[in-house]
Amino acid sequence: ILTHRASPEGFHILRVICSYLQLDSLIGLDMHTEQTLAMLDAEFLDYVECAMTSTVEDLKTDWNFPKTHLWTHAWRDITQKGVARNYSTHPNEELHGPLKMTYVLRSNGKDVAKQILRVDHHKCASLLLRGRVDALDEHCRLQALGDAMDNSGDDIGHIAFDGHIKLGSPQSCSTIQDIEMRLGIHDRAFQGFRKKFSDFINTSLPSYGYQLTRWVTILADFLVCWLILV
Repeated sequence: ILTHRASPEGFHILRVICSYLQLDSLIGLDMHTEQTLAMLDAEFLDYVECAMTSTVEDLKTDWNFPKTHLWTHAWRDITQKGVARNYSTHPNEELHGPLKMTYVLRSNGKDVAKQILRVDHHKCASLLLRGRVDALDEHCRLQALGDAMDNSGDDIGHIAFDGHIKLGSPQSCSTIQDIEMRLGIHDRAFQGFRKKFSDFINTSLPSYGYQLTRWVTILADFLVCWLILV
């Protein structure tokens, strides 16, 4: 344990480092409250005091450099602009690598902006083409697999999707009122289902290019033929 008596300079440096880490953690929070902002303000004052009262030579000579000067207005920036990640360059740091390699390997060192953008455009186009080819290969693979299963007589009644939905066998037609009453008891999504469906139809059809001359009303005995969604 490093005590003040054993090493005053080392003890002061540890205090500065501890306060530095506390400040860095508070500033980097993804969400702030009045309490965390108050903690940030108090910790900054403690950090300045630790640095300015240190007996370590040259430690407090000049604190006007970016890493520390930023903290002098961190509280104000967070209250005005939101959390620090909103205006941090850190999330895009990994983007610099490809840009640097493009500059080094694919440019002549002059008018580099246009050259880098052209290379980036070619890269995006290549990725798009690669994605289309992969999608076609996957489609052909699934089609061949389906033909093979059809020939073998295996049951392929259920088609699995990537998400949480699975299509099952067709169900008998039901009135929309019956669906609303039967499923609305257990699922809030089906409460007032007929009105929601009417609003959806009248709102969506014009956006799809079907102009309506009057409001479409879904009757209670409107039949719906549907599939089980699991």
